[in-house]
Amino acid sequence: MRRLRIFIVLFSLSVFAVYAINSIQERMTSDYVPPVIHAEYDAIQSSVAVTDQELLTGMTASDNLDGDVSDSLVVVSKSKFIFRGMRRIKYAAFDKNNNVGVYERMLTYTDYVSPHFSLSQPLRFVDGNSDVDYLKNVSAYDCLDGDISKQIMITYGENRRISDTTKSQTINLQVTNSAGDTATLQLEALRQDYTSYNQYAPSLSEYLVYTGIGQPLTLSSYVNGVWTGNTVRTFADTGYDPNTDVSIDSSSVNYNAPGVYPVPFQLSRLKNDGVREYLGTNTLFVVVEG
Repeated sequence: MRRLRIFIVLFSLSVFAVYAINSIQERMTSDYVPPVIHAEYDAIQSSVAVTDQELLTGMTASDNLDGDVSDSLVVVSKSKFIFRGMRRIKYAAFDKNNNVGVYERMLTYTDYVSPHFSLSQPLRFVDGNSDVDYLKNVSAYDCLDGDISKQIMITYGENRRISDTTKSQTINLQVTNSAGDTATLQLEALRQDYTSYNQYAPSLSEYLVYTGIGQPLTLSSYVNGVWTGNTVRTFADTGYDPNTDVSIDSSSVNYNAPGVYPVPFQLSRLKNDGVREYLGTNTLFVVVEG
């Protein structure tokens, strides 16, 4: 019995010794050290068109056991904007034991612009329709995300009557891109009786344009025909002359101050009695960005 006890004790000690030796060896041979990432610059500048692969330019990674692991470098994430056009880029590198090294640096876009709205038709609608879709012809484009029209949000402001045939509805547009930059715009939509809505008016290639401080636009270049009820006809077809029958009132536009400026384009014709008859008006919204 005594021999059996001695044998059990010795066996237990030998098992513990083997386990201890294996644990020590495992700790000595295991790799828990992540790769170290190096960059030529902690802050970089680039176009909004930069690719993730291009964001790796000038970066290397090294590991204590595997050596150069630069081929494992990847862009992990891009933060929301810290300041407009500036975001934090997070990188990672891996070794053969799946240890992960991380690194962050700042990226500033050299050509970033906030999201822009566009308007393919005038903001005119037939009054009396309870389900007016003010966003029907509104879209939004972002230099980072492309078309973000589905993210446009609308709220409503003042509603007032401006004539016997026309009501005004203030609409507020808002859209946010993936970097967290929000663009807002306040416009005026018109609701008219059927006759006023279908009256001939100048047709424009765009109904919402952007420009910068001190950069005036050639407004007449946007005239492209005659509009009636969302149908566009040529000047030749209707007999109107764009040089004499279209008047542009740009008096409200201040190209030296940021703002949204409505520019009316009105169509008229000279009657046989020599009196000019004024017809419909379409509005071009000029956004001056500062």
